[in-house]
Amino acid sequence: MKKFLKYVAILVLFAVPFLAWAAEFRAGEQPSVGSNEKISNDLYMGGGSVVSAGSVLGDLITAGGNVVISGDVGADLLVGGGNVTILSNVGDDLRAGGGTVVLSGKVGGDLLLGGGQVTVSGAGVGGDAVIGAGVLRLDAPVAGDLTIGGGNVYLNSTVGGNVKIEADKVTLGSKAVISGNLTYKAKTELVKEEGAIVKGKVDFEQRVTKNISAKSLKVIFSGIFAVKMFALLVCALILGRLFRRWSRELVNTATERPWFEVARGVLVFVAAPAISMLFFVTVVGFPFGIAGLLGFGILMLFAWIATPIVLGSVVYRYFSKREIEISWKTTLLGVVLYAVLWLIPFVGWLAQALLMFLTLGSLVALKLKIAKEWR
Repeated sequence: MKKFLKYVAILVLFAVPFLAWAAEFRAGEQPSVGSNEKISNDLYMGGGSVVSAGSVLGDLITAGGNVVISGDVGADLLVGGGNVTILSNVGDDLRAGGGTVVLSGKVGGDLLLGGGQVTVSGAGVGGDAVIGAGVLRLDAPVAGDLTIGGGNVYLNSTVGGNVKIEADKVTLGSKAVISGNLTYKAKTELVKEEGAIVKGKVDFEQRVTKNISAKSLKVIFSGIFAVKMFALLVCALILGRLFRRWSRELVNTATERPWFEVARGVLVFVAAPAISMLFFVTVVGFPFGIAGLLGFGILMLFAWIATPIVLGSVVYRYFSKREIEISWKTTLLGVVLYAVLWLIPFVGWLAQALLMFLTLGSLVALKLKIAKEWR
């Protein structure tokens, strides 16, 4: 087990070389940071309704159904949710995605936003900005370049660099001042209100098809990724809380013979769907084929949800030198690590695959153990 943990730790450390294990974790139905609180380290939050009114000196990573950030963030802010409202200042980069996104604070670094309806106002963005939205209103100045992909775009602020837009409709408000070039692709030429200024060249291309630019795809995939990880966090927290004893047995099974369980997981992943398909050859075996595929799908879903529970508990035990713990802290840690691994090409994906097969093999081992007890 020590060798396996060493390999997993190496992969995780390659993926997250500067991860601070002293970071704070808060999760629940309504996790919050009070207005009088001051968080010195990085902060990870997740829940139904998230409120951060205090000061966070490090990074703030949060996800929830409704997220409100009214306290300043000293470093980066990463947030995803149904409704996202950011009223405070962000010292470095801001990345946010949600159904509705409202930003009225100052961003010191770069800005990446994605949502159905996005509104940006306030002191502005110190670096570049990339925004994807169905409906966008931008009233905050952008010091660097601005890239926009969306449906209806209303730009009513100053931009220090070049502007690239791909949208159905583009409107420059009376306060719009673009210091660089404006390159846009739309169904019709832009609407330019009185007072709007473009100091550089204007290049227009009629939008015939709804092709999505590479940067817009990044915004969309970022939003999908945030929603996916939030769903994984919620499911893992529920599973770990309602079935804590079962989760502990799962982690124990995974740590007793890790490589054996990985091999078992690979075997089940390959053989289960193949055997189920063979049943479809005969009329009699057709129901068994359907049942086999459904069972395999449910098993894979449980493995996906349980993998962060196993990962968080194993990593926590490895670094803390304590007994196995199943809590919201270890689950949140596992989801964060699992998400970060997904962002690292090849090495991270390999680590995710190993962890997924480990969990899958351990799930099958528990099922076999239960079946033997029933006999």
